Amino acid sequence: MEDAREYRSWGLCELICAESVKAAADDAGRAVELAELAVLIADLAPGEETWRWRLQGYAAAHQGNARRVRTDWSGAEEAFGRAVKLWEAGAPGDPGLLSEAQVLSLEASLRTDQNRLPEAADLLNRALAANPGALRPNLLLQRSRVLAWAGDYAEALAVLRQVGPLPPEGQEPRRLWMLRIYPAFLLCHLERYTEAEALLPEAQRLTAQLDNKLDTLRLRWLQGQVAAGLGRAAEAVEALSQVRAGFADEGIAYDAALATLELAVVHLEQGRTREVKMLARQMAPIFKAQGVHREALAALKLFCEAAEKEAATVELTRRVVEFLYRAQHQPELRFEAQDR
Repeated sequence: MEDAREYRSWGLCELICAESVKAAADDAGRAVELAELAVLIADLAPGEETWRWRLQGYAAAHQGNARRVRTDWSGAEEAFGRAVKLWEAGAPGDPGLLSEAQVLSLEASLRTDQNRLPEAADLLNRALAANPGALRPNLLLQRSRVLAWAGDYAEALAVLRQVGPLPPEGQEPRRLWMLRIYPAFLLCHLERYTEAEALLPEAQRLTAQLDNKLDTLRLRWLQGQVAAGLGRAAEAVEALSQVRAGFADEGIAYDAALATLELAVVHLEQGRTREVKMLARQMAPIFKAQGVHREALAALKLFCEAAEKEAATVELTRRVVEFLYRAQHQPELRFEAQDR
């Protein structure tokens, strides 16, 4: 690459792509606008054709990512199909300026959202092997989440701990928040509640800095899970009640179902079956109306039927909770007949 214009087109395209990723955290429409601008810059880039293909592939991957965030699944698939072809065709023209790890990471995010977890894991392994540099913490976080969604919480925690300590300076705030709060959720899944509680002060501090409604709600969820696990029933009931109401208000049906069932476990441990019956009556119509998938609905129906008879048990409810966590990202899973 000899022409200064080529350097400028690369730098501007890469900058706009980075801004699209940042915008995706809270403004999907803006993320799409920026990614489309990056595609236009790549299309008009001077220089060798192979270099332009490489730049176009990079920009198209960011376009696909922005469409993913906007839940435009067909648009995201189309963009990534184009991105992969252009990226691979342009490899001979790239002097090493563009990050292969970034392209692989963005496609992995789409495959994860599509519940194609083995493909996502393969993409992330390739990204980690492609000299990811500063992307490594984010890639490990993605890899951890894929493992957790497959139900392997211990390995997910082990992967996340490979990140090691990160100085807060220069870190993207929400990524730093995720790297602090996500281990605590994994520890709760592993029933290591005392360790999870030790992470709460830092998680609270970072959540306050973000000042984001949903992130604040997820911190409250974590606090409720820790309190429940440590036997602080009153504290857990207060937190989980707030969380289930918050998710229901936001229309996030699946998380509301999970928080409701976790609240039901606390009530059942206290022998409060009437409260559990009331929860079941409140939750059933909401989740039927909001598109929870069939197998999850079947598990929820089983719980609701048992709760209506005041026959729901802690064991049954915990099995439904664990199933819903796994089925959220693996909708092909079935709640086995012996559980019914």
